[in-house]
Amino acid sequence: MEFQTQAQQACHAKVAGWMDELFGQIPWEKLDEPGFGLFMGSAWVEVRIYPWQEDSVINIRSTVVSGAKMAADLQAFLLGENATMRFGAFSVNDAGDILFEHTIVGSTCDPNELEASVNAVLAAADDYDDQIVERWGGERALDRSP
Repeated sequence: MEFQTQAQQACHAKVAGWMDELFGQIPWEKLDEPGFGLFMGSAWVEVRIYPWQEDSVINIRSTVVSGAKMAADLQAFLLGENATMRFGAFSVNDAGDILFEHTIVGSTCDPNELEASVNAVLAAADDYDDQIVERWGGERALDRSP
């Protein structure tokens, strides 16, 4: 694994030290790039560490649904739900995948903040994937082929 900055490497080491303590009850693994992946229910969440200015950021992201029919009512639904979220927001990438993500500053992150952010993204992805697939089709992370 290669790091682009010392801040990114330090943040990765810090987060790695918390993973078992915070998420030992959830299957998780190290990723090839600086970060970790976790499964809960039907959701897959990636905790990635990126360089940012002189610091780093921890981006917690889930591809909630792939292949949904990107209708106007789905887009309105996602925007409406964004207005109610405490942690994170929905977005759509260039491939048309529906994402849910939250980002926090690496140097100031503590275990409670990381746990809250990861749990919020996991819970949202695990809840909303079923709702979206039922109404607009597509596949949840659990349904996608590796």
